[in-house]
Amino acid sequence: MKKRIITLEELRFPKAFDYLMENSVIYDSSSSSAARVYFIDKDQGYFLKRAVKGSLEKEVALTRYFASQGLAQNVLDYVSDDQDWLLTAKVVGDDASSKKFLENPKRLCQILAETMKQLHALEVDENLVGNRTQEYLKAVEVGYQVGNFDPHYLFSHQKQIDRSGAYKKVLEYSPYLETDTLIHGDFCLPNIILNNWQFQAMIDWDSAGLGDKHIDLFWAVWSLAFNLQTNRYRDYFLDSYGRENINLELLEAIAYFEVFG
Repeated sequence: MKKRIITLEELRFPKAFDYLMENSVIYDSSSSSAARVYFIDKDQGYFLKRAVKGSLEKEVALTRYFASQGLAQNVLDYVSDDQDWLLTAKVVGDDASSKKFLENPKRLCQILAETMKQLHALEVDENLVGNRTQEYLKAVEVGYQVGNFDPHYLFSHQKQIDRSGAYKKVLEYSPYLETDTLIHGDFCLPNIILNNWQFQAMIDWDSAGLGDKHIDLFWAVWSLAFNLQTNRYRDYFLDSYGRENINLELLEAIAYFEVFG
């Protein structure tokens, strides 16, 4: 986690968080332009997420639900004034991209697969978590219309495809995306927190909902390869999850969707 010390003069926090700011060191640990994340180094540590008004409402509801299932940290506070603010406690442990976990890839794959299976086995009403597949396809279409195209997410055998070709693949595979599994939506290593090789929590639930499990599988496979700098453990992870429950063609096709951000 990259952190930059900031001062209270740099931004205005809601009065509700004054008690946290007193005698605290505050860091900007943001990794996305869509929201700012501040780490408050006080007590056990806190994360305060700031975003456009109304944009965190769904994440708050989802985080509370997944906390009740033992998969997420509790929401300590949510304030929506001219902006949205989400406060959570720091989860004890380190994210799965930490060196000590990467040094044992097979054990890491097993934990990721078991955690994903636990999530995917949950049954929940779509009205509670939302239709993620519908949201996903809409976001892909918007990304295409504004000119997005990031080939970084393509698998090696897909690298020759251009933007137009990738969009044709999106149209081809869109009808095959299901809305039958509770997914995280961004199941990458930095979003999984472990402590002494024990699962603690998943973070950043803003892309969660009822969707297609192959989106989570794609992100796990991609993130493992990115962090380990090898595809050597891809099959081991898929076998640990249960290859018989995976459509490999659809998993790889998710890359065509992701290039449009």
